[in-house]
Amino acid sequence: MATGTREAMLGSAIRLFRERGVGDTSFADVLEASGAPRGSVYHHFPGGKKQLVSEAIESAGAYVAANFENSEDGPSEMVDRFARFYMRELERTGFREGCPLMAAAVAGAKEEASVPAARAFSQIQDSLTGSLEQAGIDADRARSLATLAISAIEGAIVLSRTEKSVEPLDRTRRELARLYAEALD
Repeated sequence: MATGTREAMLGSAIRLFRERGVGDTSFADVLEASGAPRGSVYHHFPGGKKQLVSEAIESAGAYVAANFENSEDGPSEMVDRFARFYMRELERTGFREGCPLMAAAVAGAKEEASVPAARAFSQIQDSLTGSLEQAGIDADRARSLATLAISAIEGAIVLSRTEKSVEPLDRTRRELARLYAEALD
C-alpha cells in the first residue's frame, strides 16, 4: 500500500506538472489528485516538495527516454513514435497536458525540476544521436538532427496545446520524417 500511495503521488505530480507546470502545482494539489492521505506527504517525501518534484521529473524523464533506449527501430521510427505518442496524449487529455520535461525545464531556477529534465533531454539527445551515427550519419550532423527533432517536437507540442489541434505536431512529424529520410538516404 505504501508503495501504491507513493507511486500514485508521483503519477499525480507528473500529470499536474504536464497540465499546470511545476510552479503552479502544490502538495495539496498532488494529495487531492492522488487521493493520498495528508500524513503521507513527508512519510514518502521527507525532503518535501523539492524531493517530490525531483523524483517525479526523474521518473517522467526515464519514461520519455525509454522511447529512445534499446530500440531496434531506426532514428526515423524513434522520432515518429515520440511525436505520435504526444499526439495521442494531447487528444486524450483535451490538449491540457504537454511534456513534463518541458514543464520542468521552464520551471526557472527550480533546480529540483530543471536538473533532472536536463539529464533526461541529454539522454534522449544522446540516444537519438547514437542511432543516427549507427545509421551512417557523421557525428556533428547526427547531433544537429537529434537536437532539431527534439526541439521541433517540443515546440509543436506547445503549438498543438495552444491551437487545441494535433495538426502542428503532425506537420512537424511529417517534415521531420522527410528530413530524416533525406539525411539517411
